[in-house]
Amino acid sequence: MSTNQSAERILTVLDLLMQHFVHGLTPGEIVKATGFSAPNITRYVATLEATGWAERIPETNRIRASVRLAQRAEQIRSDLEQAQRRIGELQSRINSSASI
Repeated sequence: MSTNQSAERILTVLDLLMQHFVHGLTPGEIVKATGFSAPNITRYVATLEATGWAERIPETNRIRASVRLAQRAEQIRSDLEQAQRRIGELQSRINSSASI
């Protein structure tokens, strides 16, 4: 399997886990939903866990996307708000220069 194909499959698993954040999924449920083999799912989940993108729910041992995704989403939201404020400031400067 090519690296690109492995990467695509890992991202497919991550996307699936994001859709089931609250309760997570068992490896068998991931296999069923993706059609990937159980050994591949084991490797993909291990890769996601090792890189901090997935985690086990302690009470159930089910797998879910980690809070790292929420942290990244919050950072993106914050960056967009900052960019929007900067655009507003620039528009105000442009408008006040135009009236001179």
